[in-house]
Amino acid sequence: MLTPVDLETMVFRRGLRGYRTREVQEFMKRITVDYERLYKENFDLKEKVEELEERLNAYRQMEKTLNDTLYLAQETANEMKAAGEKKAEVILREAEQRAEQMKLRVREEIQTELQNLAELKQQVEFFRIQLKRFLQTLIEIADRRLDLDEIWDKMMELSRNDTVSISASREAAAGQETQEEPPS
Repeated sequence: MLTPVDLETMVFRRGLRGYRTREVQEFMKRITVDYERLYKENFDLKEKVEELEERLNAYRQMEKTLNDTLYLAQETANEMKAAGEKKAEVILREAEQRAEQMKLRVREEIQTELQNLAELKQQVEFFRIQLKRFLQTLIEIADRRLDLDEIWDKMMELSRNDTVSISASREAAAGQETQEEPPS
């Protein structure tokens, strides 16, 4: 490409009946001025285009970085969501297992308490029968009008019988517990 200096230093040879030198020089001067202006304008535009291309590349890089960041954030959010759901499932499963264990423990405790209640009912019934016998004996003694020594002997005998009966009922209840418990 010609530069303004090339146009300024251009020398034409003279020939026969050639152009007027002064007109050619003035025209060349005008062309040089216009060309210099266009040349500078072209240079400025090239610089501006380069600057705009650099900015465009910077924006493209920024866009790529933003897209990568957005993708990474989305992936992280998806991973966190999946991890949260998995953790929630684990917590729920553990809670269900604990609830089931608690239900089993409560059922066992209820069963134990029902057995204790049954044993207490048996003991109450046994003591009621013994008390009834004792009271009947006292009534019989009072009806017969026995002397005090005979009453004392009779009460001692009943007391011994009650102690033996109580021990026997406790041993029977303990035997039932060992029979009902499964072997370990």
